[in-house]
Amino acid sequence: MATVNLQNVEAQTQELEYLRLAHGLAQRLGTLLELKPMAETLAHALAEIASAERVLVLATEMNSDMLRFAGGFGMGELRAEQALYPFSDRSEVIETWRCGEYVVLQPGQMPIRLADLVGQQCLSIGFYVENALQGAAFLVDPANGTLPDESICQLLTSLAPTIAISLRSAREHTMMKKTLTGKLQEHQMLRRIDRDLLDTIELDAVFTMTLDWAMRFTTAEGATLSLYDQDADTLYGFVDLGYSMSPEQIQTLRAAHDATIAHRVARSGRAEIVPDVSYDSNYLMLSNRVQSHVSVPVMREDRVIGVISVESKRLNGFADDHLEFIEKLASRAGVAIDNARLYTDTRREREKLSRILSNIADVVIVVGAEGNIGLINQSAFSVFGLPPEVDYMGRPFEEVFAETEFLQLFQRARRLGGITVGELTTADERTFSANLSHNESIGWIIVMHDITPLKEIDQLKTELVHTVSHDLKQPLSIMNGYVELLLMQEKLDDVGQNWAGMIQKSIQKMRQLIDDILDLAKYESGLKLETSPLPISIVISESITATSLSAEQKNTQIINEVGDDITMVQGDASRLVQVFTNLIGNAIKYSPKDSSVTVSAQRRETTIRIAIRDNGYGIAPEDQARIFDRFFRVRRPETREIEGTGLGLAIVKKLVEAHGGEIGVESRLGEGTTFYITLPLADEELA
Repeated sequence: MATVNLQNVEAQTQELEYLRLAHGLAQRLGTLLELKPMAETLAHALAEIASAERVLVLATEMNSDMLRFAGGFGMGELRAEQALYPFSDRSEVIETWRCGEYVVLQPGQMPIRLADLVGQQCLSIGFYVENALQGAAFLVDPANGTLPDESICQLLTSLAPTIAISLRSAREHTMMKKTLTGKLQEHQMLRRIDRDLLDTIELDAVFTMTLDWAMRFTTAEGATLSLYDQDADTLYGFVDLGYSMSPEQIQTLRAAHDATIAHRVARSGRAEIVPDVSYDSNYLMLSNRVQSHVSVPVMREDRVIGVISVESKRLNGFADDHLEFIEKLASRAGVAIDNARLYTDTRREREKLSRILSNIADVVIVVGAEGNIGLINQSAFSVFGLPPEVDYMGRPFEEVFAETEFLQLFQRARRLGGITVGELTTADERTFSANLSHNESIGWIIVMHDITPLKEIDQLKTELVHTVSHDLKQPLSIMNGYVELLLMQEKLDDVGQNWAGMIQKSIQKMRQLIDDILDLAKYESGLKLETSPLPISIVISESITATSLSAEQKNTQIINEVGDDITMVQGDASRLVQVFTNLIGNAIKYSPKDSSVTVSAQRRETTIRIAIRDNGYGIAPEDQARIFDRFFRVRRPETREIEGTGLGLAIVKKLVEAHGGEIGVESRLGEGTTFYITLPLADEELA
């Protein structure tokens, strides 16, 4: 009985010792997260427990059937690839390890590399977690070739679960760290690629840089990037790196090869890895050293725009991480290629535009929203006497054209906004028609056309008009005088009186027509206004007074909403009264009886807008485009009997533009018409 109790005590003591050792080993191993330090510590601990002179610790590889060297004791300098142990889940050794038992291995039972390292029989223990092998340890005592006694072997097998958990944790931590480090390095590399690609807008540089990064990451033999025309189903614009053949030789090879892997990928839009190119009939051999190939499509908005091809001298030389990196590179290259192509197209169009602008006689100037010159052509240099060797791009417009009539025209255009048209006379007495139009995205676009020959012709026309008009007025006066004498000397019956009245009326119409023609010719030849600040209300009031008799005859009410507005405009009083008298008179004339005409004004930042609104017959859209043309009259049944020369609105337009203003019209048939006059405010109003 005493013997049994003693055995129980010894067993319990041994079990406690096993637990103590297991707890101590777990604590030591638990502080180590890296696989190599943990395996080295484990090898030392196993050597200490088993009194072994050499211990080899192997760990399973992820997604592989290999046990690889992780750490050792007494093994000298070993690298991971020097100790490999292939295992199979169905082998006898693995089955014994899985059951929690140790296995004594003889050299003949070991792989050659492992046998060379161990050299004699050894004790092997497998480490399992949830029926999954995590690693194994091989213990050797070369001094006498003996193995640890049974109690030590049992102790080692009892420690196996604890070791397996630590081994799995360390291996997973190491793999995770390796993965994270790789991802971090890849992220840093991609950031650098993004920076490099964004700094490059030359298409060839984008191609070369993309291929350089692809070869650097995959350690490839050669690489090619080509563009793809999906409509024509052709690859073009090839750039090759890493090949010993000349570009001409490569081009000859491609011309003789109808189908390639890259072309196949471009058509399908799916990346391909070819582990062994000798089995692919579409492979185009650019180097006899190449054994594996990968092609990745470059996409933009669901369209294939190019293909990146990378080749290696190793069989199966590309892994999934290589493919993933090239795909990320391809997505970045797609953006860079698009930007480079847009830049190339823009530069080509700019050069084309520059050549066109350099060879046209018209002056073309573009001024940005901030007032700096963005474009100026050669004609501007000669017209304004600017030194052609000076760079005017980016310089302020007001600085380049300081104290010139051109600057005044530009400043007026900026005040008014929209489109401004004016005339300029240069130092060499040439006359230019200037069109200044504002564009929200560009700024001001200025085009000037030489109209000197037209002005000379116009002057001849004006002189002719003056001469002919003068010659016409004299016989008209004589005719009118004789009609008046006839009426004074002879007693005419009612028919005669009517005929004489018709003659006088026709003479008066002809005089009015001649006066209008002379006025228009005078305004077109360059009217000199005598301007001064004056209240707009005075101008409107005088114009309403001048048309009051016509309004009374048609029982038309004129509503003056301008009232006593003292807003000051810069203008010639008599000419402005002529403008508004004409417009108010037309509103009365082209409205039915018992109507109303409303005059209103709206002040803006630098201008005032006066509206003359009637509820008359209205103007058709096709007529609105021509109502300011000379001699044009609206021909409708309602207006057939209304008399006029067709010059009134043409004169009004000239007078408004001479004041630096604008005129416009809005009208709908049967709903009336509104004419708008925009005039610049006087300087004291802007102060």
